[in-house]
Amino acid sequence: MGVVCAAIGGLQTLGGTRAEPGMTDDATVDSHVRFMGTVFVGYGIGWLDAASRDDTQRMRVLGGLMALGGAGRLVTRGTLGRPHRFHDVLLAVELATPVAIEVLARRPRSRTAPRVP
Repeated sequence: MGVVCAAIGGLQTLGGTRAEPGMTDDATVDSHVRFMGTVFVGYGIGWLDAASRDDTQRMRVLGGLMALGGAGRLVTRGTLGRPHRFHDVLLAVELATPVAIEVLARRPRSRTAPRVP
């Protein structure tokens, strides 16, 4: 998740509105996309840091933030209509992420580390 978010944010920062299908090509939208791209890079770094520390609680918070982003997409659908089809995929990922995090967090873990040959 961290690598994917950081990569998407990097593409948005570098490519602006050209990085995502269905974006209008004006300076205001491009500026916003590039700014939010850098925020998404930071969000991805947060995922990587939480995973490296095995910090399940922080991963739950990050997953919840992603779900809130999905909820924002639902508001757009209700008020302005359906965006580009690509956003259907993003919405599915954003709403499924907290569920996946919770399922993985509840799995029993081995108490011993695997041996490396």
